Amino acid sequence: MTVIVDTATDLTLDTLERVTRGGEDCELSPAAIVRIDERRAQFLRYVDAHSDKHLYGITTKHHVGAKSVLGEDSRAEFATRLPSTPATGGPALPDHLVRAIILARLTDVLNGTACLRSETATRLLGLLRHPQLPPVPSRGNGEPGDIVPLGHLLRAEFNGTLQLGEGMALINGSPVATAALVDAVLDSKQRIIAVEQVMALAALAIRAPAAHYAQELEVLWRDEHQATTLSNFRRLVEHDAHSEELPYQAPVSFRSAPRVVGWSRRTLAAAEECAEIALAASSNNPVFVGPGTVPPLGAILSNGGYHNALVAPTLDSLARSWADISQLVTAQVNRLVEDPTGLAATEPESQVGLFYMTSAGWAEESRAAATPSLIGIGGAGQTDTGTPDLLAWRKAQEAGTALDNNLSLLAVVAAHTLARTDRPVAPASVQTYRAILDRFPVGTDPIDFAVRLQSITDALTTQLIKTDQDLTEPNTTRTVEPSH
Repeated sequence: MTVIVDTATDLTLDTLERVTRGGEDCELSPAAIVRIDERRAQFLRYVDAHSDKHLYGITTKHHVGAKSVLGEDSRAEFATRLPSTPATGGPALPDHLVRAIILARLTDVLNGTACLRSETATRLLGLLRHPQLPPVPSRGNGEPGDIVPLGHLLRAEFNGTLQLGEGMALINGSPVATAALVDAVLDSKQRIIAVEQVMALAALAIRAPAAHYAQELEVLWRDEHQATTLSNFRRLVEHDAHSEELPYQAPVSFRSAPRVVGWSRRTLAAAEECAEIALAASSNNPVFVGPGTVPPLGAILSNGGYHNALVAPTLDSLARSWADISQLVTAQVNRLVEDPTGLAATEPESQVGLFYMTSAGWAEESRAAATPSLIGIGGAGQTDTGTPDLLAWRKAQEAGTALDNNLSLLAVVAAHTLARTDRPVAPASVQTYRAILDRFPVGTDPIDFAVRLQSITDALTTQLIKTDQDLTEPNTTRTVEPSH
């Protein structure tokens, strides 16, 4: 299918997921093309009337060049190319994130604040059809805004083909920051589901009392997101074999889980809101506002739009949430493997029961990633601070990846405990349980552990294990037969 974009409000999380991860094409609507050209004409009229003024990146060059108005010949030459930007190195950003950057770059154009020609905007979208996008390094981005990654992404395609003001409109702003936040949000939606599925399975394996997830707590805790997690946990652990439950409370990590995961749901909800705001907001420096806003010709406003202050703190919150959950995961792994009636008693020799060591390693990796991403101290002169958005994105990715891997360990330990002890599996968790044992059967040879664990991680992160709505089975209690 082809996504048709008419205004910036069409650039939603759903749109970006369809185009960047679902492989759908994207085109501008005919009406959008007309508006873009009309705005371009307004912009040119304004510049023509103010050609003796300091208009950043339009009648002047960039950086220190902003102090001098260009002559006619110099202005014409500068207009054809992207302003110079520093380069960096390191691993390339994933393709789906680069595709999101291209879409996010379109926001200012659709808002009329970055006055590209429609043919330039169409070429920008055309990058999505390239068989291989330019590599965009993920490290060493210390500038204010996104000029380093945007320079890597756009220079080869556009340099030497542009007209007045287009170069600055392409490389300034914060579309990379926006795309990074969108990318983290899209990853997080499935991660939250996987966390609840696996932790519910672990609660069944430890025989946690149903009271820990009672409906009454939803009102007492006074938080809709914790209530959602409680409801999901309750559905995923609900069965009729109450005699199998512990007669006393489960360890803290099992009782705290709904509150901590609920906080992560709240963090994700805030991240979704910030991502939607960023997708619709203009971020360029400078921006053009039309004659309808500032008569008679409009205005060009220098501003700090390139610093999206929503992004890094929000990404840090996601990283923190993944790290917190990862600590609970490791605690739950430890409690399960040391349960004297669980794997400690039923494994012929310690194999899966040794996963607590690996789990501790992943917990430490997630903890190490969950550090603040503060505004950077930039160079001398006017560029005196930098934005840490890609750094914050990388840390959120590392914390999330560590949790994904740690969660796969808990999944195996919980499923094997249930299988070896014949403890009841709640109907709504049966499919998750079977999916884990299919990928990592009881009795798997240790030489195959790494491959099998990776298959579990892949299942949890790519929805091979079904989502909430797909997991509900008839409300009958049964003990699933072990797979050994």
